[in-house]
Amino acid sequence: MKRGVSRRAALRSALGALALGAYPARARAADYATAKDALEAIEGFEAGVERFYLRLDRTTPASRLMIASFRRDRHRHRAHRDRIRRRLGVPRPEAAAASESASGALPDLREALSSLVYAHAEALPALGDPVAVSLLLADLVDLARHLTVVDLWIEAEADRG
Repeated sequence: MKRGVSRRAALRSALGALALGAYPARARAADYATAKDALEAIEGFEAGVERFYLRLDRTTPASRLMIASFRRDRHRHRAHRDRIRRRLGVPRPEAAAASESASGALPDLREALSSLVYAHAEALPALGDPVAVSLLLADLVDLARHLTVVDLWIEAEADRG
């Protein structure tokens, strides 16, 4: 008996999740020339998401457990990217401290998360390494789940009026 989910099934699931959402034009059709370009783009989009988490963590106490869970996943994602960088010989750029977003609007968070999800999908062909693809694909599935949770949150807020 096979344990876990095959890479093919995970890719199908992740790409299906991508197909269900409307993603911003600025994150579409990125054609990363190198793994370095792809990883830098992902980290840039991730910093954008973190800005919203900082704001929500401060202004919406009820979101703190969810954000803490998302951050644990993203910490694991950073470790995956570090492993990919070591494996592919790609240097790690200097990270700037994230500043809080001016807005805590959930649709803006959704757009930022969508961009991050899409950047992961667009990065896969640039990696050229099956282990790196597998690691990034697992992160993509996590982020699609985060996006779904934010979508449900937006829906619940709309239902409340």
